[in-house]
Amino acid sequence: MAESLEKQARRFAHDISDLLNRTVTDGIRVSSLKTATGYGIIGAGVSKNRSTSLPIPITPMKKDAVVFLYLLHSYEPDPEGVYLTMTQSTMSLYTSAAMEDEQLIVGIDYARNPGNQFPGAHLHVAGQRDDLDAVYLVEFMVTEEMVDPRPGWEQVVKDRRARWEAIQLKAAVRRNQEDAAAALREAGWDAITPAVEA
Repeated sequence: MAESLEKQARRFAHDISDLLNRTVTDGIRVSSLKTATGYGIIGAGVSKNRSTSLPIPITPMKKDAVVFLYLLHSYEPDPEGVYLTMTQSTMSLYTSAAMEDEQLIVGIDYARNPGNQFPGAHLHVAGQRDDLDAVYLVEFMVTEEMVDPRPGWEQVVKDRRARWEAIQLKAAVRRNQEDAAAALREAGWDAITPAVEA
């Protein structure tokens, strides 16, 4: 049986904290908050009194930060009420904790159901760099030499990406069970159709 939505949100927030603290930050805490409407948010410093995220200083060795991460995820139950589903997500890097528009380095926005002409996921880049949309945020900060990462950061990122891709695969299979079963049969697996309850 699946975990409660609140437990899934707490685990996701913990995983983000762990990823950041094992790569490019020191002691930050990302947390989750369920709202009265049943929806929820995940971010740094969110609480009953604060529904927006605080800037996260990117510095793993207690030095002065030169970049700051803003992240805020909004979630709700999936249509079956079983799994956590992100409805909106923002991750942005700034040159200051003030996070003013002119201090934006790069930002990634996602909306499951965008209410405008923009695509569901899009990238904001200060300056012109055509190759950035293939780079993940932690890797971007390290490869662009904005931060000195902790030793072993590459394996942490690789492990977390594999975990995230596994979760996405499970969600895709759940939505496309017949296609998933057909693909398994093509690969030599025995995939049988479950009995339908009368």
